Amino acid sequence: MAEAVQTAQTHATGWATAMAARHRTVTHRIAAAVASAVVMAPIIGVTTILAWVCCYMLIIGLERTVVRVSSATDEHGPRGLQGFLYDAILFTSVLTFAWVTIPLWFVAGIYGGLCACIYLGAGMVQSIINGAGSLRITLLTTTPTAVAILATPFMLQQMGATTNEIVAITMACLVFLGICLGAAQRLYRSDHDQRIAYALAESKRAEAEAAVAARTAFLSTIAHDLRTPITAILTGADTLRDTALPQAREELVMIGDAGRMMNSLLNDLLDQARIDAGRLTLNEQAFDLRRMLTQTARLWQDPIRAKGLQLHQDIPQDLPVALLGDEVRLRQVLNNLMSNALKFTSNGAITLRCRCWVDDDDNHALTLEVEDTGHGMQDSQLARLFTPFDQTANDITAQYGGSGLGLSICRDLVRLMDGRLTTRSQPDKGSIFTVALTLEPAEASAVGAVPAALNLPFIPAVTTAEPDLVPDIHPVTITPSVAEPSTGYIAPPVINETTEHAESQDGEVPEDAPLRILIVDDHEINRRAIQLILQSFDCHISMAVDGRSALDICAHSTFDVIFMDVRMPELDGRETTRRLRKSGGPNASTPVIAVTADNAPEDQLACSAAGMTAYLAKPLTPASLIAVLQATLEQAAAQATSQNAA
Repeated sequence: MAEAVQTAQTHATGWATAMAARHRTVTHRIAAAVASAVVMAPIIGVTTILAWVCCYMLIIGLERTVVRVSSATDEHGPRGLQGFLYDAILFTSVLTFAWVTIPLWFVAGIYGGLCACIYLGAGMVQSIINGAGSLRITLLTTTPTAVAILATPFMLQQMGATTNEIVAITMACLVFLGICLGAAQRLYRSDHDQRIAYALAESKRAEAEAAVAARTAFLSTIAHDLRTPITAILTGADTLRDTALPQAREELVMIGDAGRMMNSLLNDLLDQARIDAGRLTLNEQAFDLRRMLTQTARLWQDPIRAKGLQLHQDIPQDLPVALLGDEVRLRQVLNNLMSNALKFTSNGAITLRCRCWVDDDDNHALTLEVEDTGHGMQDSQLARLFTPFDQTANDITAQYGGSGLGLSICRDLVRLMDGRLTTRSQPDKGSIFTVALTLEPAEASAVGAVPAALNLPFIPAVTTAEPDLVPDIHPVTITPSVAEPSTGYIAPPVINETTEHAESQDGEVPEDAPLRILIVDDHEINRRAIQLILQSFDCHISMAVDGRSALDICAHSTFDVIFMDVRMPELDGRETTRRLRKSGGPNASTPVIAVTADNAPEDQLACSAAGMTAYLAKPLTPASLIAVLQATLEQAAAQATSQNAA
């Protein structure tokens, strides 16, 4: 509590708050003075009233320009010579305001005095309201007015009023001042309590943000560490599945599916943590909406057919070629909705539908719908559909798998895109999930200009208890390249750690030489996993346990591809790549594939900015690693061909 009071006094001082309120009412005070001058001019005289208005406006202007709110250091405002100057200006301002009541008494008599009392009362109330929160300002701005009001009985005596009249007016003045004093005290206490409450709320908010940030960092670290054993599980299961005995293959498939499910759960937890912490951002780039929808439908075609369902596509041919948005996150939303539809649909069909039109601002309004013929939902289920983890309360996770986070994440992602995710459903009649978005048009030439890190093979996160429904991406065949010796044909296995190629006498590598690969990772499991995946091909593999070792090896040996872990102690993968690019050594232009568990779009862009060629997300699988390696070699060959032609 004491800390909160100190915070309130330091960051939201009463003097500063009251002075800011006075500054905000400058226009109203000037308008009130001008209106009073117009009314009093016939009584006091035009010359006198104009002189008063000029003096009052001058002192108000001086107060507005000289007295600075930022000069407050505590609740009571500035001290010393500066504080004395500010107090003098405020006191003079109010004194000038109250002075005009004196001529009213002497010129208009008792009736002028009545006008003076009303005028002073209004000024008193205004000073109390503006000074709320600061006793110092309240006293400075109400004292001259209070003195003038207390002088009313003496002025009445000079005018010849009776004793009873003087006593009645005196009591009225005292009651009015007492009410004003009580109001000032209550306003000050209310403002003081409000500032303390605000400080407490800010303190709690900061604590909550720190707790969320700590939880996010903790989850990120745990997820990164967990993906290392998951990599070993997936790699081992996929590698052994093709060589194992028939009776063991089913168990290996189950192990692989379990590993993929664990990875999907980790991704959901991390996305939810980033959303809660406000750290999940969008990466807007030009993309082809129709191509994205077609690829999504093609990706889910086999799993849907494997369950005996039909996939219907209602995608217009005239969709805009280029829209500006986060294609990666929009794909994630659609894949989650398709996964959800597949999970809860036993028979019938799943429909992917799109509608798009141009709105009044020349932007493209679109709706994306995923419709299923599944079990449907009751109103009570719809009410809590987007609540994180709520599925676990209804044993849905136990029956169908998943974390209960998918739809909540989808809703939050769509909200980040300034859109809406809604659903319509009836029991036994299926459900329709609708994403409504408005996207700006983009230049058609910008489509496809996505960093390689964001354009890698995607495996949908199907959280289902039925292994045969998980999409299977088979390893691609790495074909020989004729453009560059460093992208030569990968043939049967020859694994030789820390062994370099034998070069010809003229320093060139023969075209049929094995591929030279450097694996940089501080975890032995990850190094062995990559080695295990590549053991079917003709490769010479060298390994480094950290960034510094990698730079030392790269200074003396030439490689065709480098697999670079991003998170490493001392020198991380991005900084290692930056130094490698600047080194001018034999591997300054060697393709570097980032290998990391940090799979957010901003992480992928950071890898690209560091000079990395491609991006490989953990946990590794043979399919994903070989696909990325193939794409990287083809890209290197194309660049070499272009350079040779130039």
